[in-house]
Amino acid sequence: MAPNPPNVRAAPADAGRPSSSRCYAARVRYRGGTLLALVGIALAGTSAGAQPTRPPADQPDWRGTGIVLKLLPPPSDLHATRPVIVIRHDPIDGLMKEEMSMPFLAASTALFKGLRTGDRIAFGLKETADALLVISIERLGPGR
Repeated sequence: MAPNPPNVRAAPADAGRPSSSRCYAARVRYRGGTLLALVGIALAGTSAGAQPTRPPADQPDWRGTGIVLKLLPPPSDLHATRPVIVIRHDPIDGLMKEEMSMPFLAASTALFKGLRTGDRIAFGLKETADALLVISIERLGPGR
């Protein structure tokens, strides 16, 4: 007698059921396992090779809002060559679920033009190999 394929349990010979029902149950269980395996392979194949759609280089990956705590042109205690902005930010959809205060590298000190500590801002973040980089800043009016 040939061994059962994986995921198939044969019913005992004295189960009291006709032979055809045992075969049907075995075929259904085996086909169900095969179907699940095929669905799993199909899903894995579509997600493994597909890369997430990323915005163009000049567009932010994430957008956030918050309050400026510090503006640190280089050199600073936080980075020797890059400008740094410290923001108390609201949760950022798809990135950070909690409100927190943290420093971010800024793409340029030109982004700091017209900003002051305490300003409410909207900002755009780009993921780089080194850090999350602030690539855009918009000053918001009070109460926004």
